[in-house]
Amino acid sequence: MTAIEKIKAEASKLNPDEQYDLFRWWIESKGFKQRQLAAIKNDIAAGIADLDEGRYQTYSEANAMQLAEDIGRRGRERLAKIRKSPKE
Repeated sequence: MTAIEKIKAEASKLNPDEQYDLFRWWIESKGFKQRQLAAIKNDIAAGIADLDEGRYQTYSEANAMQLAEDIGRRGRERLAKIRKSPKE
């Protein structure tokens, strides 16, 4: 059994308030915050590189509505897929 599996097994024995406290402890930890900050910095750097290299799309009123419809459709498809998949 891996360390993660052991932690999951033990966490499943906690009551909801204890699970919440464990979650809050983890997301407030220095290690978690450092990983989140590093991920955000990478995303920003990638976005700036895309802008510098001309990889972006300008939106007008017409194609902004199409973008919104596409995002909504993809979200509904993802939700439908999640609802169909078996629970762990």
